[in-house]
Amino acid sequence: MSTQQKKKQKKKQKKKQKEFDPIKEEERAKRIATIEKKRQDVIDIVKESLAKRLSEKLALQKYRSDKEERAEKKIITDAKKSKSEKQMLQIRESMSTIIEAGIKSVYTSVIVPKKIKYDGKSTLSIKEVKYKLKNNLHIVGWGREALMMSSAFERIVGKQLKKGWMVIPRKSVFMMWTFPEAFPKLDSRITYIEGGTDGKPDDKAIQATRKITEYCKKLKKKDILIVMLSHDVDDLLCCPRETITLTDKFRLLNRLKQLNATTEEINIVRNKLSAIRGGDLARLAYPAKIIILITSDVADEPVDFIGGGPCTYHHKGEEALTILTKYNLISKISQSVRNLIQETVPSETAADSQLDNQQKYKFVQSYVIACNADAIECMATTTYTYGLLPVKLNSVCSGTIEEFAREYVKMASLMILAVEGKITKFEMYEMMKDSTVCPLTDQKVREIFPLKEEWALGMCLLLGGRPTVELRSNNGKGGPNQELALYFARYWHLRTEQYPILRMYTVWFLGGSSYGRDGNTDAAGAFGYKNLYTDIYPKYNKINDKYRDAHLEWINLVDKMATDEEILNARGKVNDLDKIRKMYAAILPDKVLNENNTNLLLRSVNDGDELLELKSGNYYNFTNVGDIYVIRIVRFQCNCDGLCHIDKLCDDKECLSNRTASINEEINLSFCGKIDGPKNS
Repeated sequence: MSTQQKKKQKKKQKKKQKEFDPIKEEERAKRIATIEKKRQDVIDIVKESLAKRLSEKLALQKYRSDKEERAEKKIITDAKKSKSEKQMLQIRESMSTIIEAGIKSVYTSVIVPKKIKYDGKSTLSIKEVKYKLKNNLHIVGWGREALMMSSAFERIVGKQLKKGWMVIPRKSVFMMWTFPEAFPKLDSRITYIEGGTDGKPDDKAIQATRKITEYCKKLKKKDILIVMLSHDVDDLLCCPRETITLTDKFRLLNRLKQLNATTEEINIVRNKLSAIRGGDLARLAYPAKIIILITSDVADEPVDFIGGGPCTYHHKGEEALTILTKYNLISKISQSVRNLIQETVPSETAADSQLDNQQKYKFVQSYVIACNADAIECMATTTYTYGLLPVKLNSVCSGTIEEFAREYVKMASLMILAVEGKITKFEMYEMMKDSTVCPLTDQKVREIFPLKEEWALGMCLLLGGRPTVELRSNNGKGGPNQELALYFARYWHLRTEQYPILRMYTVWFLGGSSYGRDGNTDAAGAFGYKNLYTDIYPKYNKINDKYRDAHLEWINLVDKMATDEEILNARGKVNDLDKIRKMYAAILPDKVLNENNTNLLLRSVNDGDELLELKSGNYYNFTNVGDIYVIRIVRFQCNCDGLCHIDKLCDDKECLSNRTASINEEINLSFCGKIDGPKNS
């Protein structure tokens, strides 16, 4: 038999040996189906993600298109307004320009090049402190602000940057297309990793942070590590100790919150459970030099524990155990967490020997790159262009929205009483030294105390801060600045009732978010003045009276057996008035404040002009340093045309505001503010 025939015979024998096995075939089919399902799931996820991103892009394009359309319509509408309404437009224009100048000044693409300089050779200067570079620069960071800041930083230092990682919120890179001037370089040496889900840490954020810690372990003494941080990065700066799980960690932290543990206590426990917080990043990176760059609502001095304090020393001793003992949680946590908490003698590292007298690492330096104080400086410069005197007060106000409103109203009234010679510097100091929102020192009072000869056309009080919001309703639409504007209007009205001399001044408030969006609205903030609070109620009462009269007239016609046409017309009038009455009732100031629904009132009156909308084409800003405020104070002028003030306090007898009008005549004198009725949607 030839060799070829033998091969054919062997092939036939192999084919005969392969018998059909239905069980194996079924298992094989299942494996193929499982693989196909996984493949299809991945395809579906990608399609869903692409569709979502496309819808977001289209929504952004529509938002910009609608904004341009509204701006064009507004030009036409504004041209038809009365003289007093145009004066109101001028006030809004000047105040919004001041606020927007402050917001633009903290754009990272603007402020980073101002505070960080590179000579193109070997010297990096940060706020005039110099560092020597020799291809030894590394960068890491967490947060949306870090995304923009790192991009601007890389454009400055160029190839001196060796490597970097930024852990940023999801959709951040996509939203950067609204800032083309700050988009990362195409050959960027920074890797951007999106993580976090619905404000909570996820595996991707944890893996990225672990990768950063591994990289930092390899740094040498010659290296410089730039760490970029901002507020609210708990969902990104997360790296539990390897002996515990993320679930165990958050189960314990949630229990502490439910037991009303303080923020400081929760942070102490969080640091104990973390492999990066409480100085652990600095311990890993030592002996490299560390420079922390911060964007925050703090002022000149950085807050030690911003972003969880990854480079701020914390001994991680027995404090966490004491806290859990206090809340009786030791027996209610997992064994792995209990073992970690009971480690009351932390291991010392080489970095811990590099502490100064204030328990701070000597090899770590911190700089605040962008904050409210920067915005206020720029706002002050812009204020001068309108002939107004800028008065820079506190840039880090804190408290509730109502506390903000009361103290801002108090501060504005004291400035007026001072310029009128009704109070002294000492009296102003006594009334403001213990303010919970804006405390003033005696030196600050001497600095800002107004004099008539320095009054110019008026003044603007400039402030900043981040108020806390008390949510009474989850269904309302608004934001901190919109609520604050309306509360300011309420308390200014009450203040003018207490001190009639204040009515001689036109006082407006404007609050804006440095983020570009206030609360859950597209507006950046809102205007507030006395009439914004007071004018709705008389209009509501007036329409309510008309409704009652019309309703009685309709009932009478029915009782008198009037014609069907008369009854039908009367009923139609009642329905029309009832609709208008309900529209007014829905926007009563106290009602919208109680429901956290101030946006409804502000967009319903005066064609929505009381809402601050940034002229910039950007959807929102990536630098969130808090909120900034302007309080504009201008004295009533006697040589007016009668349109400057609603109250009859002018000494000029020829002034229209002093002319007698009948009770039924509606006077339209309102430079300080005028509210029209709500529009049909």
